[in-house]
Amino acid sequence: MEVSSLLNRNGKKSLSTRLAPYLMLTALFLTTYWLTAPEYIGDTVYYAGDVIAHTEGDQTRFWEFGHLLWRPYGYLGHSLIGGWYSNLFGDTPTQSVIRWLIHTNFVCSAAVLILLLFLLRKIADPWLSCAVVFALSCSASFLNYSHSGAPYIPALLFSVLAVVLLTAAVQRPSGLRYVILAGVSFCLACALWFPFSFTGLGMLSLVYFFPSATMPLRRSRHKQATYFLFSLASATLVLFTVGAAAEGVRNLSQLSHWVWESGNAWSQSRTAMRAVTGLARSMWDFGHETILLKRWLFSDPYNPAWLGDIVMTLGTKLAAFYLGLSAAIWILWKHSRPFFFMLLTAGFPVLLFAVLLFEPSSAERFLPVFPFACLAFATALRAPRHYFIGIALISVLLGSTVVVNLKERRREDSSPRWAAAITRLEALKRNVRPRALALSLTFRDDLSGLPTIRPLDKRLAISLFQVSDMVTIASPRIPCWRAEFALRTLRRWASNQEVWLSERLLAKRPEAHWLWVEGDDPRIRWSDFSAVLAPLEFDAKILPGRDGFYRLAQNQANRDRIIKELGVNKSCPTS
Repeated sequence: MEVSSLLNRNGKKSLSTRLAPYLMLTALFLTTYWLTAPEYIGDTVYYAGDVIAHTEGDQTRFWEFGHLLWRPYGYLGHSLIGGWYSNLFGDTPTQSVIRWLIHTNFVCSAAVLILLLFLLRKIADPWLSCAVVFALSCSASFLNYSHSGAPYIPALLFSVLAVVLLTAAVQRPSGLRYVILAGVSFCLACALWFPFSFTGLGMLSLVYFFPSATMPLRRSRHKQATYFLFSLASATLVLFTVGAAAEGVRNLSQLSHWVWESGNAWSQSRTAMRAVTGLARSMWDFGHETILLKRWLFSDPYNPAWLGDIVMTLGTKLAAFYLGLSAAIWILWKHSRPFFFMLLTAGFPVLLFAVLLFEPSSAERFLPVFPFACLAFATALRAPRHYFIGIALISVLLGSTVVVNLKERRREDSSPRWAAAITRLEALKRNVRPRALALSLTFRDDLSGLPTIRPLDKRLAISLFQVSDMVTIASPRIPCWRAEFALRTLRRWASNQEVWLSERLLAKRPEAHWLWVEGDDPRIRWSDFSAVLAPLEFDAKILPGRDGFYRLAQNQANRDRIIKELGVNKSCPTS
């Protein structure tokens, strides 16, 4: 069915009939939002902490290149309604900013889905469009970050708005005002999260390839593409120049440092191999199944994994994902080649960026391709019936995405996992002195992870002491973990503050549920922890034998051993 006939038919329907898919989609979104909880919400807590530090005059990353507008937006919310949030919910200043950012994501998530449904109705039937949008709203990336205070969903909103404006422009003989607004909107998406810029070629391809019965002239599309690029370049130049000036960037060296600092110090190896699961993770919630795969690949001696188990769990999901994606690409190539080129020009640069420049494992990495994936799946599903095998594979992918992710991400407020984390936190609150440092293994320890997933949960709030990871996974600082541990300890002791170590760090072997993978990063081994920490002396214990903590004794013997660690790696800073 052609675009023009779809539009004509939609225009003849009654208002209630036209609104029904939107109402259904809104109801489904509200239901899934209430029933689910995130696995990871990004750096929400850190954004809010930077905003509060900025209000107190501290030098923090406020105008960050990668998320240029997000902290200033958080500051705006704190200034406008932070006090009201504190009075109404009993929030700390940091929690009030977090709540503002989370509420923003909720509203933006709903707006994204409504805009996507409006977009897909240009190329597909209303209920098919509704089904595709709902299925992709249950993808792991969207489901996680709709609950967050991270900038990815707001950036997606402006990206989808740019797509809607561009498709509206090409369906009009003169749509220059739409492409100008699209350029500004896409600039805002990039200013919220810069990797959206890698879909810029896909935006241009929309101008040239999106079907239209009213604007066949190539020179008209050339003109619209020119106006879009000019609008985008002008808005980007103004916005990022203002941001750089506000951040104090004065020369090319400072500009380079400002840009590269936004990478957040990721350092993953084997990125091409990780992209195999990373791409699928944007759709599927794998839980801990990728940990099993890593344990098998790296022959983890502590917690070995069996290939048969991996094939039956992770392998099944990967097969469903890549078969469904391949079917969509094949149908587009054979039946709707313009949509194939739109998906290719948007998706391939993002994949290349993830593999070569950053890392492909994070769920949000491929979120910029979201609107193009919606167009691709909706187009493929309305292909002729002789493509029934491909259509069936796509339907299985989208349907199982809903079932699997809603099951995996269901809200659990009283699970044994939560109870254990709360017990450990309460024990620390009762026993440690103010401003103490409690060192956990990695962010996969629930002591670190759960408070960042539920930062508004008063049971998990940490204010009197600090919880920090001994090792930051996938960080270039891993070889320096000994020196960093020594420095942090000596600085705390210089202020007569306590340092506590998780009992996990002293274990002879890691338990499976600690999610440690031996060999995942060749720069560190489990035995390294006992080599450094076992000789130290401890003078207090909390919950020993039950995943507890030990307090480092502030004596001369410990001080001498810790100072010795500063010189283990000469390339690490010691000041």
